[in-house]
Amino acid sequence: MRHPEPLPASLHGVPFHVREAAERDVSRSRTRASDLVSPFFGVRTRPLPPPPVGLDATAQHRRIILDRCRSYAARAGADEFFSHVTAAILLGLPLPLRLLRDVSLDVSVFAPSFPPQSRGIRGHRLSRPARLVVEEGLPCSSALNAWVQLAPILSVDEVIYIADALVRRKRPFSDLAGLVAVADAAAGRPGRRKLALSLPEVREGVDSPKETQARLIIVRSGLPEPVIGYEVHDDDGFFVGTPDLAYVTERIALDYEGDGHRSNTRVFRDDVERKELFADARWRYIRLTEDHVSQPHRLVARVARALRDQGWRP
Repeated sequence: MRHPEPLPASLHGVPFHVREAAERDVSRSRTRASDLVSPFFGVRTRPLPPPPVGLDATAQHRRIILDRCRSYAARAGADEFFSHVTAAILLGLPLPLRLLRDVSLDVSVFAPSFPPQSRGIRGHRLSRPARLVVEEGLPCSSALNAWVQLAPILSVDEVIYIADALVRRKRPFSDLAGLVAVADAAAGRPGRRKLALSLPEVREGVDSPKETQARLIIVRSGLPEPVIGYEVHDDDGFFVGTPDLAYVTERIALDYEGDGHRSNTRVFRDDVERKELFADARWRYIRLTEDHVSQPHRLVARVARALRDQGWRP
């Protein structure tokens, strides 16, 4: 079996445009060889390896999109950048599963430029210049602008999940004032009403979308709103922990636990000790799972019962 001739070092292992290959004296037949694939018109690259084993579905999809973005960058114009869903994925913002099933890329330009039209690309022309950032070496909309761009295709709750992620506890993209500013600047644009409706329910300091979802379920049921980011100390003043949500007067701590808390042995052991520390500090500790947020009545009943047991009265 005859093997294809080696590519120049500058093209080896990276996506490249056939024009760039021709400039390096690579024949057209070589760019059509079976060891190369064409993810986008004019682009050649080695077949992408499957995502590493052990990544969850969201991380796997981000890896796929990142690889496709790097491939498209080989043919992108100087004024093109990734936006909308693609920017949100690159920036690690939480998106509903339905948006993660599509591998098409959102590519934007500012007017008067014309958006790209190509297989696997959703082209957009934005009328107003906006701040761009570089993520993984790729130009894309800022997290705040991606939030605004996505609002028309999201529910109000999904807009809230992303907004909470923008003002999250660790490495936030913005503060509440920043969200208000970009929402006000979006006046007259599609999705503006959803942005406005979301803002009263956005909270700073959140750690995960599931924590946001649990909080919304609790508050909308008529129960008191729990505190985010409260640091619990025991009677001797020693730090116990910072639960996701807390009822301080009633001494109730709520933590959302994803599958990683069950499958990771070290995390599981830490959770056992964490529960004991809260108990020793005379706090009631409630662990929430996907079953609770997917069945809101169970979550509400459990929290209401704990509140009553701890002396709360409506």
